[in-house]
Amino acid sequence: MKIYIIKTVIPIILGILLGCGCNASRVVSPLELNEWRLGGAIGGPQVNSERLPLMSIYMAKGITKEKSFYSGLQIVNLGFQSLQLDAGLVTRLKKSKGFSPEVNLKTGLNAMMSFRDAATRVYPEIGILSTWKLKRFMPYFGSDLWIDPTYGLTEFGKGSLLHPSLQTGVRYLGKYLEFGIEAKWLNPTRTFIIPQQDVPSFLGIGARGLYFTIAYRML
Repeated sequence: MKIYIIKTVIPIILGILLGCGCNASRVVSPLELNEWRLGGAIGGPQVNSERLPLMSIYMAKGITKEKSFYSGLQIVNLGFQSLQLDAGLVTRLKKSKGFSPEVNLKTGLNAMMSFRDAATRVYPEIGILSTWKLKRFMPYFGSDLWIDPTYGLTEFGKGSLLHPSLQTGVRYLGKYLEFGIEAKWLNPTRTFIIPQQDVPSFLGIGARGLYFTIAYRML
């Protein structure tokens, strides 16, 4: 019975610990000025043989023509007495022209807090997204860099200050709804350790995930 419980709980714990780097992209292009968007994502990464289901909700607002704010909440964590929030900005650096994509800068923070002892961790994140606008379809490709200031607390000294990720996907932008699918690769350049699992580098496929997103637009 004890072994069964451990095998059941480990994937969930891994999902919580990886959640900061494994969110689907909230916004891949700045929203229209004063547009609000309410959305959600379901999916999650696979680390070695373990699949880690994640669910999240988010809101976003177009604060200027070139910049949007977003904020999200991981739902799965709440069941394990942990709060995880993310928030940030997506800023357009270059407009799309013809087949040339627009280039967007993403800056944000991921915060986690335990309800048991109020232990809190904050992880800065920065990323670049290249987004093509093909009528209502928006294919995109990007990379993020997640910074772990507490990497020194990892067992056996195998933590890492920097955790890069790659993602690609497509969004369909309707009048009132947005649908999307995204593939993401966490840690493509190195091997690092989290409790119970070594996450392999790119040649070991790493932690890869598939996500489905939906959002309601309020113009």
